[in-house]
Formats: sequence, C-alpha cells, structure tokens
Amino acid sequence: MTPPWLHLTVLALGCLGASALSKNVGDASWGGLYPRESPTREVRSLDGLWNFRLAPLLDPDKGFREHWYSQPLSQTGAVISMAVPSSYNDITQDKALRDHIGWAWYDRTFYVPMRWQEDKLRVVLRLGSAHYNSIVYVNGVQVAKHEGGHLPIMAEISNHLSFVQENLVTVAINNTLTPTTIPQGSIHFQNDPTRYPPGYFTQSYNFDFTNYAGIHRPVFLYTTPRTYIEDILLTTAIDGTSGIVNYTIIAGSTRMGPHRLGNIGCSLKVLNQARKYVTSAIGCQGTIVLPNATLWWPYLMSDNPGYQYTLMISVSGASGDLDLYPQKVGIRSVGWNSTTLTINGVPVYLRGCGKHEDADIRGKGLDYPLMVKDFSLLKWLGANSFRTSHYPYAEEIMDMADQEGIMVVDEAPAVGLSGFGEELMKKHMSVMQELVRRDKNRPSVIMWSVGNEPQSNQAAAEGYFRSVVKATREDDPTRPVTCVLNRGPIELAVGDPVTYSLALY
Repeated sequence: MTPPWLHLTVLALGCLGASALSKNVGDASWGGLYPRESPTREVRSLDGLWNFRLAPLLDPDKGFREHWYSQPLSQTGAVISMAVPSSYNDITQDKALRDHIGWAWYDRTFYVPMRWQEDKLRVVLRLGSAHYNSIVYVNGVQVAKHEGGHLPIMAEISNHLSFVQENLVTVAINNTLTPTTIPQGSIHFQNDPTRYPPGYFTQSYNFDFTNYAGIHRPVFLYTTPRTYIEDILLTTAIDGTSGIVNYTIIAGSTRMGPHRLGNIGCSLKVLNQARKYVTSAIGCQGTIVLPNATLWWPYLMSDNPGYQYTLMISVSGASGDLDLYPQKVGIRSVGWNSTTLTINGVPVYLRGCGKHEDADIRGKGLDYPLMVKDFSLLKWLGANSFRTSHYPYAEEIMDMADQEGIMVVDEAPAVGLSGFGEELMKKHMSVMQELVRRDKNRPSVIMWSVGNEPQSNQAAAEGYFRSVVKATREDDPTRPVTCVLNRGPIELAVGDPVTYSLALY
C-alpha cells in the first residue's frame, strides 16, 4: 500500500496557450517575468547560507505535524548551513544526506524596508527552481506550492510581511519520484525485517544521472507598483530588410486582477544594442516595424551574432501607478518543412551537443563560472547549438544563449518515460505549458523537445505523444516540436516531420 505521505500535493495546472496568457495569472504554471531592476522595480537577492535539516526518512511528515514552518528551524532541532542556490546532496561528507529521499527543509530570515509599505508596493518572492515538490511559507503562512524541478515558483507576499521586524521564509522540498511524476521513478519497499527497519524503502529512476535535490536557482524578492506588467508575448518576423515585432502586454493590478485592456495605458520604447533610441509605440497590443533591422543570427552565421534590441515597456494605471520593465528581443524567423530547418530564411545545420547542469559540489545549483566556461567550450568546438538535456536549464543560461547566438532545443524533464497514463499526460502537458510560457520570447529557442528516449515502442506512446505535441503546438505554433528517440525500428512517438531526433550510442 502506498503510504499517505507519497500522495504528494499536486496543483491542477490549467492550459496557458499564447491566446490565453491573461488567464490563470498567479497560478503555479506562471513563475512571472524574470526579476529585473528598473526605475519602478527593486530586486533583492536571498541567496547565501540558509538553515537546513532533513525530515526523518521513516517519519517524513514530522515537519508538517510539528509545524516547522511556523518557527525558525533551529528551534525544531539541529540544523546545518546550506548554500543557496545549490543541490544539497554533495555539500557535506554525510552519506545519508547525499542519498536522502523525502522532505528537506530550508529557512532564513530577512528584513524588508518600511518604505515598501509606505509606497504601497507589491512584493513578490520568486525561486528560480527547486526540485521536486516544493511548499513555500512566509511567516508561517503557505504562499506557494509547486510540482516539478527546473521551472520557477512565484508568490505575491505583500500581505504576509512584517515591515518592522524580521521575516521568516521556509521551503520544504521533496525529491521523491513516482511513475506519475516528470521525470519518473519508483519506490521499492524492503520487506526483509532481518535487514531493514519497518517501512524502509529505496528509490530507482528512469534515467542515468543523479536526481539532485534542493533550491537550485536564485531566490529573489522584488517589488512592482500596484498596477504592473504581468506578462509580455513577443513574436518576430522579417519582411525584406525590415524587422517586425508583434507584441501583447498583459497588465495586472492588485485591485482589479490581471487584464489586457480597461483603464490601462501601455507604451514601448525600442533601444538598439548601444542603448540608442530607435522608435516607439503606444498600446497594449500591436506591431512595430523596424526598417533596416539588425537581425538575430546564430553564432558563425554572422559577424554580429546574438543581436538583441531592448523594449522598455511601460504600463500606467488610472491611479497614476507606473511600471517599467526592460524586455530584450532578437528579431529572427524560424522556418521548417519536411527536409529543412531555416533561420531568417537560410538553411541551418545544428552543430552542438546535449549538456547537463551538473557540477562538483553544487550539483545542479546555478554556477556562473561554469556557465561562462561551457559557452567558451561550445564556441571553441565550433558549435552553434545545444539541447537542454534532459530538463529546462536556468534562465541565466538561456540569457547567455540569447546573447551569444547559440541556438537551443528546449527540453522538458520527461526522460525515459513509460506507462503513458492520463495522469502522467496531464502533468507532461502542464510542464510544457510552463516551459513555453517561461521561454516563449527567447530568440535562441528554435525548437521544443517534449522528451528524451521514452519507451516509445509501447502501444500507448502514440496517442500520448500526439496529445502532448498537439498541446505544445497550440501553446506555440511558431517553433517546431521534437522528441528524442532511441527505440529502433518501432517508434510510435510523434513530432513535427522535420524534427524527429535520434539518439545513437
């Protein structure tokens, strides 16, 4: 029998196609725009050393039962210091920590300025990712929960803060994987009482890399005005020597909720890479035409690869609130047919590799020196692309791919899938919706990958992947969709005809 604690809380994630970006704003499928400073936004890092402890393997619910989230962890028992961002597995010499399965707890304290309250600012907490199931508390109140690693978690916390004393943020993370998680794993109970204590179990996986766990990416506090920019949707095209940018701005308000129109004014100022004014536009939805535009080209296809303009986007409300957000845009087109993939109408051959975010000591924690080294190695190899094998990479890595002109096949964490049931499919679609929404505006992303090396010779795989690919195409019809296969002569998973991907060893 499956123990109650394995029935992990899963959020019901709704569809978020490009045509419905104004719906379900604030749910777990939307991690928010990346925190960037502007004249109206302030960003503070909560990275550093947090307090950390594990829940007992055979009493995993102890932290919830004893309300560890309502008090500093140091008052619940012994804690150690834990680096954030980082995986926790390899930080110490403790084998039990390295191999832990179940809940791990983090906390730290922080202050916020009184002027944030005086200025009536909206305060948001954002984790770049945490693996795998996460529950986030601020001052003992649950503010977010999220299933899945590799994608951001966001919560508005304005009403849960103290502006005169320390605040406490607590994050509980469970790395248990099951046949209905993305990626999958299995729990094996050891029933030999002569060798194992009652309830003892082990975990196995459908993949060949470490199931690192922890808070893997930066943690930020940031502020916005009460009327704010919630989301931005950009698509680009080329007409002769002109670049075309189609845009939709989603505004939100702490009083009225998210909306596109109403008493909201939007404007955009376009700056070139030298930060010089190019043109401007008014309206929350429209098209900007840039004559003689400088295009975004991949590395080795131009003397100036990775060129991006900056859109300085502003939203104003009837109350006088003003929000500004800098959004980069690379103007390029992606085309494909049964034989060819093109960038800006020019056939392109992808030369590159699959990568991992793994590194010594910090595991899957974001590592800036390693990131810069990896891009240097890619260029040294003459590569123009990589696949995010086998999960979405950090937004900071994706930023650098945009900047350096490295094309990306952006992959879901669906590695080695089997079984192909309805529950798994719904989660798979939700992951793709989150991924598309996070990375939709990136010029480097030229293809979506719905998974790596599934058991695609199983009969159920065909209908399963048809549904996942169809849903992904509906979320983003501007890019091809692929799946990496290795089953041999019987392959039932489907993608776009030009983008079948084959793994050979």
